[in-house]
Amino acid sequence: MSEKKVAEKAAENTAKAKKQAVEKLETVVYIGPNKLMDGLKQYAVYRGRPDELIKTAAMKYKNITRLFVPVDGLNDAMAAVEKKGTPVNLAYNEMMGANE
Repeated sequence: MSEKKVAEKAAENTAKAKKQAVEKLETVVYIGPNKLMDGLKQYAVYRGRPDELIKTAAMKYKNITRLFVPVDGLNDAMAAVEKKGTPVNLAYNEMMGANE
């Protein structure tokens, strides 16, 4: 292959990789209670999973990751919060009962 074709192929692969990276950024919503001291606001929307925030909050609230749900699944997640005994309900109640 000529250098020009190799450069074109590399540029094409880079463009595909960037497109895939953008597609992987899933929009999520935090559905837990407000814990403003920890940077958690109910119904805050995040483009991509806020891993650093989750990691920090997980030191205090062990099941917090369950309260970050994809926007597409928000209705189902809100129903699960209301249904007693579901993992999301237990995580929500854990957050409500946590000492400030």
